[in-house]
Amino acid sequence: MAIKEPVECPVCREVPTGDRQLEDHLLAKHSKRKLAKFIVAETTAVTSDYVSE
Repeated sequence: MAIKEPVECPVCREVPTGDRQLEDHLLAKHSKRKLAKFIVAETTAVTSDYVSE
């Protein structure tokens, strides 16, 4: 039988405890600034790849 891996917070790598969902964890544990910095860093990493000619 396959077991589904628990959802991990992409910011701090913690697994939300108990019945807490990822969205609740993000709101409770991370400031808006920390979330914004994470999103900017991820977006920059994804969009900064060079396209080969």
